Amino acid sequence: MNLTEKTEDFGLFGGRPLFPEARTTGQLANRDPNAFFAMMSGAFDRRRLSNQGPLVAELETQLKVLHGTKHAIAVANACFALILSMRALAKPGAHRVVMPSFTFRGLPHLVRWAGLEPKYCDVDPVHHTLAPEALARAMGPDVALVLAVDTASALCDIDALEAITRSAGVSLLLDSVYGIGGSYGEDPVGSRGDAAVFSLHATKLLNGFEGGYLTTNDDNLAATMLRQRNFGIGESALIEDWGLNAKLNEIHAAQALANLPHINCVMSDNRARFEAYQDAFRDISWVNFADYSRSPGNYSLVLLQVGPTSPYSRDDLIRLLRAENALVRSYYSPPLHWVDQQTPRVTNLPATDKISREFIQMPVGDHTSIEDIWRLGDFFRRLDRQRMSITTRMMNVLS
Repeated sequence: MNLTEKTEDFGLFGGRPLFPEARTTGQLANRDPNAFFAMMSGAFDRRRLSNQGPLVAELETQLKVLHGTKHAIAVANACFALILSMRALAKPGAHRVVMPSFTFRGLPHLVRWAGLEPKYCDVDPVHHTLAPEALARAMGPDVALVLAVDTASALCDIDALEAITRSAGVSLLLDSVYGIGGSYGEDPVGSRGDAAVFSLHATKLLNGFEGGYLTTNDDNLAATMLRQRNFGIGESALIEDWGLNAKLNEIHAAQALANLPHINCVMSDNRARFEAYQDAFRDISWVNFADYSRSPGNYSLVLLQVGPTSPYSRDDLIRLLRAENALVRSYYSPPLHWVDQQTPRVTNLPATDKISREFIQMPVGDHTSIEDIWRLGDFFRRLDRQRMSITTRMMNVLS
């Protein structure tokens, strides 16, 4: 490998990038294009591209089997699934949704679109999911709903969360966008809580280009979702509920169906990449990886933890890596309670405050090879060897 030891060869200082093309943090798995085109040929022959076509119906049938649930309801994207389900599940007379601050920055917008307000809660410092003891403290008469998030490295402590919400008389909604393919013991992700929401975005494990779906065993919730995704129109063809246009079309359903048979293979490839990262970075003492041991999932994200002995800050490492066409990003940083100007400032989330400064999402998915990962390991060893000259140069570049 032709890696020199000159500081000038780093991309940030004008050198040729490590990768000629971008290495991204999304899955972008597209394992069977021919199956997609064959299904779309049939859709064009039928001249039915939307309004609960047969491909959407088949996708919902297969998703029910995957998650072991009575219902799987496909929608235009996961945002609509979350908005509609929050409105449907919210406890009447209450208005706050308890949710982690350490999560996707778009979630508070969805809470407010549902007519509710976030109430931020701390997470487990190792697994990054809602901490049961913090959730118990956050419960009160103002709480309408709990929105828990399954993370890429661990699933929620589902037994504890269900016990707390059941005792409080509120629903538990799971954002399981990163949980697909995992299980809570013997129970597939999607089969616990009152409902769970998943994404079919191209960057997620099951690529439908775009789209989402909700799983539930609640017949009443399923009936409500079916009406509300279609302008509130019921079986009578009359408006029976408020609603909007949240229907999934046949194009996205075809892509998801084409990729669904390969989901185990995608997860296996993800795990191989994760293990390669562990091997390639094993001798770099100042970094670690998120702990997957509690509930090994789909390994769709690789989360690099920058330790306290690192010669570089987390953000400096991101600058260095992005200059090499490794399009890494900080992981859930800054946390929501630092930046949400519409919610009273929360100051007692110590685990969130700490871990939000530590993690980097590394390149993953079908556009990142095992060889790429070893090149990244070698890149970090160069950073370690040249720490003095690089940090001095960075101070000059960024000052």
